[in-house]
Amino acid sequence: MNKEELLALDNSEIAKMLNDAIAAGKSKDEALAELELTQADLTKQNIFWVKDKFLARAWSGYTSTKRSGNEYAQEGDGWRGDDVKDFKGREVPW
Repeated sequence: MNKEELLALDNSEIAKMLNDAIAAGKSKDEALAELELTQADLTKQNIFWVKDKFLARAWSGYTSTKRSGNEYAQEGDGWRGDDVKDFKGREVPW
């Protein structure tokens, strides 16, 4: 399998192949060299080295589902923040 075919795979499949190489006793750099990948290739595929293993993220950008406090609701003709509580559960002064 050449590099273009490999990068056409789903990022979770690529991460699994890299983690299999790690499980076989190879270092991070050896696993990357075996599949002819660079760190830039992994970044483009949203694959990251975390705590001695490769992790594939499902999407790029913000991935938290926790409320940030910047959510807005439409009220009448305009928009304003949640008028009940903020993201920490405190009363909002407006």
